[in-house]
Amino acid sequence: MRLTKQRKAIIDLFKSNPGRAFSVEMIYNRIGNGKMNLSTVYRNVDRLTELGVLAKNLMESTAYYYAKKEKHQHFMICTSCFKMLPINHVIEEIIPIAIGKTEFEPLAHDIVIYGICRECQLKTKKSPTNASR
Repeated sequence: MRLTKQRKAIIDLFKSNPGRAFSVEMIYNRIGNGKMNLSTVYRNVDRLTELGVLAKNLMESTAYYYAKKEKHQHFMICTSCFKMLPINHVIEEIIPIAIGKTEFEPLAHDIVIYGICRECQLKTKKSPTNASR
């Protein structure tokens, strides 16, 4: 893979925001304006995903991308701040139990739990609009 300025900018965004997921639009808003157009961001994100540098998950028909680790990862993703919390230890114990005696041969799996992280829950509780409730 040739490391173009655009790809480097995208990779640098993920490196400077470890454990965060971004949609293409979020990437564009952070680094694209004035530096690259939206179609260039789409093309480069697709290519980085094909190469295994990024991985993606769908949430409500929007693709969110994150830096792929060498080891297969499972996450809880905050739908407010897009922080990603790993849950590998729990999932890796459950998968063999779930497969159990079914004679099912898994080929691949992708487990993501979406919700609101503790920090975002606390922010919501402290916001002025929720104070009167």
